[in-house]
Amino acid sequence: MAKIRNFRLLVFLFVLFVLFQPAIINEKHFIYLAYSFLQGSFSLVKLPSSLIDFSYFNGQYFSPLGPVPAIILTPFVLFFKTSFPEQIIKLPLSIINFYLTYKIATKLKLAPSKSFALAVFFIFGSVYTPIAAISYSTYFSQVVTTSFLLFALYEFLHQRRWTIIGIAIALASLTRTTTLFASVFFGVFLIQKSPRITNLAKFVIPIISALILMMSYNYARFGNFFETGYRYQIVLEESAKRRELGLFSIKHIGTNIYYMLFKTPELLSHFPFLRFNDYGMSIFILSPALFLIFKAKFKDKLVKASLMTILVTLIPLITYYGIGVRQIGYRYALDLAPFLLIILASAFKKVDETLIYFLTVLSIFIVWVFTFEMLANF
Repeated sequence: MAKIRNFRLLVFLFVLFVLFQPAIINEKHFIYLAYSFLQGSFSLVKLPSSLIDFSYFNGQYFSPLGPVPAIILTPFVLFFKTSFPEQIIKLPLSIINFYLTYKIATKLKLAPSKSFALAVFFIFGSVYTPIAAISYSTYFSQVVTTSFLLFALYEFLHQRRWTIIGIAIALASLTRTTTLFASVFFGVFLIQKSPRITNLAKFVIPIISALILMMSYNYARFGNFFETGYRYQIVLEESAKRRELGLFSIKHIGTNIYYMLFKTPELLSHFPFLRFNDYGMSIFILSPALFLIFKAKFKDKLVKASLMTILVTLIPLITYYGIGVRQIGYRYALDLAPFLLIILASAFKKVDETLIYFLTVLSIFIVWVFTFEMLANF
């Protein structure tokens, strides 16, 4: 009976994703990039209606984002051209991400009911939710990144085939460069007392190959191996002023931490009375279930490795000028969310199911209230 209820709940929640995908006009940035790839060009050969987030260089428009999402879309663009809606791919990816989260939790020896709650929380009650539900192109790349990171963690906990893990991290880094720092987690277990050089090579070779590919891609576009195009990105005036302080700078740390951890919703004198800021809000206010991480067993090796990976990944995120506009929560936190889930799974083992369910439901409610607001353009 419980399985039937869980299945019905999942169907209902995933249907919400389906219903709200068309609510915002799809930018289709990766569709246009995939179309350009098929024409043999790294620059746009056909321009979308909005050029925000593209990079303008030497009279051409490029995407500063990693190429993997566009490569994934090329078979569809081959047949449907630029009319294919890229957000369609997010639904099957989100279903896969739910399954991977559940399997990761069970591999961590979390009870099936709590594993289900963790997966429901992450997909439907965290910063991942609006990313999956709303059809902005930058959101699409983050769903793809999450899939690769979750798959790498599942493979690590399941069969630990280092080549497969290395390929997953390589593909994640070719989607969002910051996910290279996820290598820290796996490196902790690779360089143990008696490390096997063959395993290290299996893991590192795909990642080095990805770095070479990305540098070559950069050079082909901008004539510089280390230029991704973010300094040429077309952004709003306020963002451009922050970028003048440096693409990466310690001057951006305070603002990023504020929006990631402390920003509250804004009070309104009219309906809906509470509104998210366009730069987001605290991930803890958005998802109260995250407060349970303080119950985690921090002496556990997996938890310590996860915490180390989170801290290292935070360095480029909090020093970056962009913050992440057009978001409900601090969406860059998705780069470290899979490792946060390991810590949360450790906490779930020590917490009563009733409290877990309550905080999970509360998180889902809060996230969807603000997602509705964004979709309704309040």
